Amino acid sequence: MNFGLKLWSTNADVIDKAACLIKEDVFQYIELTPIPNTEIYPFLKQDVPYVIHITTERHGFNIADESKWDFNIQVIDECIEWADKLNAKYLVLHPGFGSINKSLDFLQMINDDRILIENMPKVGLYDEQMIGYWPEQIESLMGSKFGLCLDLNHAVKAAISLGLNYKDFILEFMELNPCYFHIADGRLNYEKDEHLAIGEGEYDFEFLKNLMKFASNAQVTFETPRMDLNSFSDDIRNMNILNQISANS
Repeated sequence: MNFGLKLWSTNADVIDKAACLIKEDVFQYIELTPIPNTEIYPFLKQDVPYVIHITTERHGFNIADESKWDFNIQVIDECIEWADKLNAKYLVLHPGFGSINKSLDFLQMINDDRILIENMPKVGLYDEQMIGYWPEQIESLMGSKFGLCLDLNHAVKAAISLGLNYKDFILEFMELNPCYFHIADGRLNYEKDEHLAIGEGEYDFEFLKNLMKFASNAQVTFETPRMDLNSFSDDIRNMNILNQISANS
């Protein structure tokens, strides 16, 4: 199992520190989100493995919104260009909010088989109705072209919204053979996305870790808070806690 550090292209000031942790094999790759109007150059200087997370709805990206399709195509093309230059293994894609049929139509225009569709919570931070919270929805979005990034936190939140047992719900997602995971902790009485440090919420990480151990060549990115933006000590602590859980399971 390989662990990744999450960065945005606005974090160029810490890329050298992140690269050192990867060269020391503390972490194995960087998941990088390109933000519009930022430069790739600082990241090209480091010869480390990358995964690209395509720019999200925080920056106006939403593949379910037909009125934004030209913008969406531009964003994806730019992210693919970053992925090509950085030799990224995957591109992670949010399926948006609104009409799943519009998302499906949009995905017909995209032909990069490195793309992984990420599952979402049912309810967005601003009460949006998200797409891709059911395994069946994700399967249709994946089609025959794309893989799955299983965001375990999103799956738990969707299960809460639906009144389902989150462990059984995640097992349904596992049938879609995810190769890539996002993890964070959270509460079991709150349906919206949150990113707590491992151990600060209520998730059963022995269960979650054992699931990921059975995934083929799993890559796992921490989506947990970083109190000091110039340090990765919180990421290291979260990884150590997760490894201890694994050792004791």
